[in-house]
Amino acid sequence: MKKIISLTLFLALCSALAGAVLAGVNSITAPIIEEQKIAAVKASLQKIFPTADEFKEITFEDESGFVKNVYEATGEGYAIKVSIQGYKDIITILVGFDLHDKIVGFEVTALNDTPGIGTKVGEPEFANSIIGKPITTKLDTISGATISSSAAIRGIDAAIAVYQSLN
Repeated sequence: MKKIISLTLFLALCSALAGAVLAGVNSITAPIIEEQKIAAVKASLQKIFPTADEFKEITFEDESGFVKNVYEATGEGYAIKVSIQGYKDIITILVGFDLHDKIVGFEVTALNDTPGIGTKVGEPEFANSIIGKPITTKLDTISGATISSSAAIRGIDAAIAVYQSLN
């Protein structure tokens, strides 16, 4: 009986120690990870609006629930971050709109889909088929990646709705 109690206490002590180490590592790495996420968003915003000096996060209303953030590139337009369910996982995109109702940028910031099929949404060909189009244009899906590209287009439509509500 004493052996069972001592083994139980030893296991509890090891578990508590492991939990404390994990909590410590998390407290050290969490701010670094957050800084990297912020830097990645800034880099994506800068890709969409390369001449913008400043990006300001603004409040918005979104009925779809897909739009996560809206950034104003002062004097140039808006970039809207959208997360939507693709075929396999969530697709996160950043869509840029100029002040003349055109899509000026499309950046996939998170995509974990079927390689070679669903990942076509993240390829330059898909972005090039979107960039430069007026917001009134009906966008086409990708053959063979219909679910993921349809999801991306639904996300773009949600971004357009929010963009229009800002003007």
